[in-house]
Amino acid sequence: MDFRRIEWIFLVIFLALDIFLGVSFYQSQKVELSVSKAPTTQMITEIKRDQITLPELNNKTPKGAYIASRPNTLLYQNMRQLQGQSVSFDSNHQVLTSNLTPTVAIKKGEEVATIEKWMKGNHNVLFGSEYSYSKRLSSKNIYAFAQKFKEGAIYDDRAMLYVRVEGNRVMGYTQMYTAQPEILRDGIKLVSNEDAVIELYRDNDILNNSKVLWTKLGYTWLLDAKGSSVYVPAWFVGIENRNSRNVTVKKINAITKAVIKTPNQ
Repeated sequence: MDFRRIEWIFLVIFLALDIFLGVSFYQSQKVELSVSKAPTTQMITEIKRDQITLPELNNKTPKGAYIASRPNTLLYQNMRQLQGQSVSFDSNHQVLTSNLTPTVAIKKGEEVATIEKWMKGNHNVLFGSEYSYSKRLSSKNIYAFAQKFKEGAIYDDRAMLYVRVEGNRVMGYTQMYTAQPEILRDGIKLVSNEDAVIELYRDNDILNNSKVLWTKLGYTWLLDAKGSSVYVPAWFVGIENRNSRNVTVKKINAITKAVIKTPNQ
């Protein structure tokens, strides 16, 4: 028996089988991709058919974490350090309210830079350097700053600073503060901003003839458990009503893709 020839025959057969399986796997992946992508493409087409304008979206899936923070009294403990302002503290809601005396002048066109510099000054704002400006949550007379951590910014009243401006002067601010959060579960794959917009559309949270202005990934409050506040990654989506020009911010849980409703929605 020609064992050499038999070895070659088996080698050719195994090579052919490997090639066949490789091609089959590649084709199955293409089919799976087209099947999973088709509904997304169809939904985007349907959204645009309803005269809804979209920003640039993508299917990138970032990573996030469940985080938790325990209640703290740091604002109350340190409020006596503040100078040049009249301060009150709501212990029920852990909110510090300040009215400046005197008020602070800001230069037109440099409002944000002036406020940020003032916030970081000694005795002006407690933990001022821990907040970052959020243009999308601000209005003409209210400048919003979100508390930032390594995991990201928390866009929730429990971690926000609202600076009140009248004319070209800072009049005062309202501040909430969250202690350094603990990571409960890390490295979770999140949905994309494209998925978030589609889910809002499916939930009838984006009306016909409206405009999706922007999407932003951050953290929002989920629940209170065992003495801690739990925060979850969420997509914040700004939607403009073309008739009234009013902008509404909607939220999607970036892990479960569930629409997060607020009490007035």
